[in-house]
Amino acid sequence: MLSTYIKFSSLLILLFSFSAQANEIYINQAGSNVDIDITQDGQNNRVSTKSTAQSNATLYGNNQTINFSQTGDNNKIGLYKHYYGSDGQTSSTMTAEQLGSDNTMYLDNHGDDNDINAIQKTHNSIMDLEIDYDSNTVDARQRCSRGSDCEQDHMILNAYTANNNTIKMGQGYNISTSGSWEYDGTEHGGHYMNLLVTGDRNTITLSSRNNDSNTEHTQNVNIYSDDNNVQIQQTHGQDKTATLNIYNDDNTVYWKQTKNAGHTGTVSLSGSYGTNLSVTQKSNTTPQSYSLSQTCNTVGGCSVSVTQQ
Repeated sequence: MLSTYIKFSSLLILLFSFSAQANEIYINQAGSNVDIDITQDGQNNRVSTKSTAQSNATLYGNNQTINFSQTGDNNKIGLYKHYYGSDGQTSSTMTAEQLGSDNTMYLDNHGDDNDINAIQKTHNSIMDLEIDYDSNTVDARQRCSRGSDCEQDHMILNAYTANNNTIKMGQGYNISTSGSWEYDGTEHGGHYMNLLVTGDRNTITLSSRNNDSNTEHTQNVNIYSDDNNVQIQQTHGQDKTATLNIYNDDNTVYWKQTKNAGHTGTVSLSGSYGTNLSVTQKSNTTPQSYSLSQTCNTVGGCSVSVTQQ
């Protein structure tokens, strides 16, 4: 038996001619066992197609669970979750929450058994998450404490031909090595992240936290291969740029750039065997920079550890 449960709760949903005041929901759904629960509290919030235009989001497939909540004004969720090739999208879930104003989420899911959790508790920020293929878990969060004075956070995720990945990305948070989310209550926003993963069985954690008014922080990570365990933390302070490219299997990378100004960093690992890398740069006053390009063909793998104070 096919069953669908849909609950929309909104102050205004396409009922009145006062479009400047209305919350809007545009969904075209086909499939079975679908549970959709949308709550909107505020004005001019919209759930619609991927472009966030006033047109229907496309939902096909089985066993979908979608829970969205938007509190504040002028928030948009653009949704594209559709039938992809022979994939009927069984058992995938999406959870999204936006608390604040003028935030935008683009949520794009192609595949089975993907679990996407997206949270923005900030203002004027953008999150663009695209997952292709199966059994990926993504937890993405952005948070700022300055209300309408928050600088824009911008997070981008591309997974493409990826399976069985576990990815955590946080801005305004520190994600500990144990995986817990740490929020210090004073965040100014303005971070930028970018991640592209094409490959399987990666465990990746990225986080940036900043508790002063100078909010530079940039991360770019590209991983095209399997079985990596990557964690990059940039903690609070300003400046800090990290670029990491991994085109190799079985790497374990831990990169941490701690407080205040300075710090750069570029790492490229493209060997044939496993690589272990741990780089820590600590600076309260002195800028630091580190660049590594490594090809390892040694049986048993390679290991590098660098600490700069």
